[in-house]
Amino acid sequence: METFLSQMWIRCRDVAAALIASLWRGRATDDVVAWIEREPPGRQRGIVFGTLIALFLLSIGAAQFGLVGMCLFWGLVIYLIR
Repeated sequence: METFLSQMWIRCRDVAAALIASLWRGRATDDVVAWIEREPPGRQRGIVFGTLIALFLLSIGAAQFGLVGMCLFWGLVIYLIR
């Protein structure tokens, strides 16, 4: 169970770091990951889960516009991460 949670944490952190780096111009994803890792554990969780909760809430808002809204939402997420 510990390794599963560790792997999930790394994946969630990487997704959050990629989203933050895409919005924070001039920063690479690796820089954002290093920044998150330097923070205390409580703040790390706050940054990662705050980013993922914001992503979830935006997806709920996009879902109000049906399939077109969800396609635009996922297109924007993919564009930002790439």
